[in-house]
Amino acid sequence: ATTPGQPPRLEHLPYYEIDNQARTVAEGKTELEFFRMPFSRSVRLTGTIKAGDEPELLKLGIDDPAHYAAWRLKSLLEARKVRVIGTISARHRPLTEIDDPEKRKGPPVRTAQPQPLAKLTPPPLLEDMRLINTDSQNLHSELMLRRVGLQSGTGSVADGVAAVRAMLERAGVPRHAYDFSDGSGMSTYNRVAPRGMTVLLRWIAAQPWGQAWRATLPVGGVDGTLAKRFKDTPLQGRIFAKTGTLNATNALSGYMIAASGRTLVFSAYANDVPEDVAATKFMDAALVLIASEN
Repeated sequence: ATTPGQPPRLEHLPYYEIDNQARTVAEGKTELEFFRMPFSRSVRLTGTIKAGDEPELLKLGIDDPAHYAAWRLKSLLEARKVRVIGTISARHRPLTEIDDPEKRKGPPVRTAQPQPLAKLTPPPLLEDMRLINTDSQNLHSELMLRRVGLQSGTGSVADGVAAVRAMLERAGVPRHAYDFSDGSGMSTYNRVAPRGMTVLLRWIAAQPWGQAWRATLPVGGVDGTLAKRFKDTPLQGRIFAKTGTLNATNALSGYMIAASGRTLVFSAYANDVPEDVAATKFMDAALVLIASEN
């Protein structure tokens, strides 16, 4: 913040052009909002920040991470006195029939690729799964789907979805219990039935890697997206589950240790939630009740 009546002081990388219409106030609350059109690099900041308050951290998505990476590389080179000429751009390979496992009929034919200037090695699989599950990181979820699709395909979404379907079939999940279109769950075409999810979770628990995978889930009252839930309840430190949050939708699926010491598998969804209803409060209370009675 700065002097009351003046715009707040901003610290940001100049990838975006900021139209700072926010104001610092002597009294009142800090309520900052920003607006950006899709694929625009102009951001309008509005609202108020109270003088003397701690700095406010605002996060916004990047439409084209590849372009941002190129821009960032250019700025880092220039900061080190390296002259960069020309303009930056990101090239994205267009999808073709080779990227669709239903159309190419078999494994893809590998073609020679240009030698990369630099390559980012992905983190170990389990480490990345912990980031995806504990922090609910959508971008890494999308990248994981493509990483899975690269094992026997081209790394396309279609190859990733085909691999996920094959796994669900091995797990015995009925085909009518799900539909997937992406890796993060953000697509409106995604559908998962709670019964289908519990079938998958039971199958995972029986796998040799099941315990290691469960350890990537947030722990109630301890960390990740469950750090503030189940605190001071019998399930604190005894529930391991993945959250799912969209507009008017809340979900929680995973494992919990009941009062008897048994591990229960559960999947709870709340759809079409009114704006003034805290669905997670009721879901959590129901799970605590079930755990205490079993």
